[in-house]
Formats: sequence, structure tokens, C-alpha cells
Amino acid sequence: MFNKEGIPFFIIMIPFLSIILGALFTTSYYLKLSEENFQVDVKEYQQIYKLQKNYDNKKLELLLIKKNKEQLVREEKYQYFMLVLTSCILVFMFLFTLLMVNIINDIIKKYIKKVQNKENKLQNLNQTLSTKVATGIEEGKKKDKAMLQQSKLARMGSMISMIAHQWRQPLSEISGVLMELQMSTLAKKVDNQQILDSIKRSNSTIEFMSNTIDDFRNFYKPDKEKKNFYISEACKHALSIVDATLTNLAIKLEIEIIEDKRVNGYPTEYAQVVLNIIANAKDILIEREITNPKIHLSINCSEDSSIVIIRDNARGIEPKSLDLIFDPYYSTKDSSKGTGLGLYISKLIIEKNMDGDLSVENDEQGAVFKIVVSG
Repeated sequence: MFNKEGIPFFIIMIPFLSIILGALFTTSYYLKLSEENFQVDVKEYQQIYKLQKNYDNKKLELLLIKKNKEQLVREEKYQYFMLVLTSCILVFMFLFTLLMVNIINDIIKKYIKKVQNKENKLQNLNQTLSTKVATGIEEGKKKDKAMLQQSKLARMGSMISMIAHQWRQPLSEISGVLMELQMSTLAKKVDNQQILDSIKRSNSTIEFMSNTIDDFRNFYKPDKEKKNFYISEACKHALSIVDATLTNLAIKLEIEIIEDKRVNGYPTEYAQVVLNIIANAKDILIEREITNPKIHLSINCSEDSSIVIIRDNARGIEPKSLDLIFDPYYSTKDSSKGTGLGLYISKLIIEKNMDGDLSVENDEQGAVFKIVVSG
């Protein structure tokens, strides 16, 4: 019924078979009809012949025999004609079928070739796409490394600035102690007790400076595993780093602990997020020269989450920047003062590392950052 190309011969032959069957039925019906007509004609001929005066039965029989022979000859001629006609139709159908099969084969081969070409193009596209995806992933990894490196450099610069603020007062104290010793020595009023007291004060101040370095070093050391910690402890850790800077800049820091909560996560990374938000608030307060600048930090809890809200009175974030503030490399600061990575990395830490949420909005006084972490 089907050849290897899938051409349905039977379907192609249906119209031709219909023609053949129609021809056979037509021939059969014609022959039958001719025979009936002939018998009717014979009967009429007999009746007319018998009405003649010189009626002769033998002669009538001979005439009828002659008529029958003539009828047989006509039928044979018609049958021969129909046989020739049917043969011609069969030959024509055979040739037409071959032609149709070749045409359909050519159409199917062209279609198959077209489909194969499209499949080849699709495979090439998939291979190219795979290569592009792999290249994109590799470039993304390189970009992420560059972003982290920039972030480290930015944090290093911020750390050096904060250390400078933290050390400014202790260095002034040591300078004062040395000046007292110098004045007492020049006046020849120095004694052993004064020297011992000066050494003790200097050692205490130097120890404070050493502890400051340890605090900064531990603060920027990444956590390797999750721990249970209180939100207030992480916040106080961050505030201890920036407290001296805020004091020197006359920025008032308000802390409100409504309800504390113990959560599981990375305390150092959490403290870095808090420090980064406070540092950004400090920068914008100084940049806009806000009168009576202040930063307010509140700690509260819901049923299963800890909520930290940090707000300032720097008049808020511009509406066009509000939706872009967490995008990488987006910064409202001058390029020399920021990389645009701090809030981006902060959002990654809270949302990816601690399954929390970091958001921002404006109120009447300024920006309001909200950190939500599940307990």
C-alpha cells in the first residue's frame, strides 16, 4: 500500500479504479439494455411481419437468425471498443500514477531536505547558544570577581578612614602625655611616679589602639558557617566600628531596642550590612550639610522574624534612584567616593545568605532601610 517514501498508492489509484468500475458498469448496463431493446424490436418485427399477406414462418425464422447475428456482431464490436478504451485508460492511469509518484516523491524529498536543513541550523544554533552561554557564565564569574575585588578595596578604604577616626583621640592622649613629660623634664620637676603614671596611661591607650585593629580585622573576616547570634550584638559590633567617626562628625546616633531576637546566620556579614547602611547615611548627611544630623536604629521582632530599621534625616532618596539603589555599580555618590557595590552586596548577604529581605523607602525626614531576617 505504501512505498519507502510513504506515498499512498492506493489513494492515488482510487480515482482511476473508480473510472474502471464505472466503465465496467456502463458496459454491462449498455449490453443489457441493448439486448432488451433488441428483443423488443424482434417481437415488434414478428408482429408486423405476421400482418403481411404473404406471411411465411420459415422466412421469418431466417430473418430473425440474421438479425441475431447482426446483433452479436454489434455487441462484439462494442465489447472490442470498450476493451481498447479500457486498455488505453489503464495505460494512461499507469503513466499518470508514475508521474504523480515522481512528483510527490520530489515534493517530499524537498520537504525532508528543508526540514533537515532547519534541523541542522537549529543544532548549530544550539551549539552556538551553548558556547555563548558558557562564555557568558565565564564572563559573569570574572565580573563577579572584579566586583568583589572592588568591594574589598572600597571596604579597605573605609576601614582605613574609620581606623584614622578611632585612633585620632588616643594619639592625641599619647601626645598629651609626652608633652607633660617634656614640660616636667624641662622644668626639672619630673619624678619616678609621674614617669610610671605616664607609662601606664600610654600603655592603656596603646592597648586600646591594638584592640581597635583586632576589632577591624575580625570584623572584615568572613564567617565560614552559620551561628546563632543576637541581632543587638551584631548591631553593636557594627556601631563600635563607626561610633568614633560619627562622634567626630557630630552625627547623633540613636539606638532603640524594643525586642531582641536570636537568629541563625552569619553575624559578621550581618554587622557589615548594618555598618554599610550607617556609613551611607553618614556620607549623605555630610554631603547635604544637614543641620542636627542624626541616625536612628531600632531593633524589634515579629512572630518569627527580626526587624531592624535604620533611618536618617537626610531628606531621603530621589524617586528615580529608589528602584535602582540596590543595582550593582549604581551610586548616587561621586565616583571617587563610592563604587556602587555596597548596597548590592548587602542585599545579596541578607537575601541569598540569610533568606531575609532588605528594602528601602522614604519617609518625611529621610531614607528608611528595613532588614528582616527569619529566626
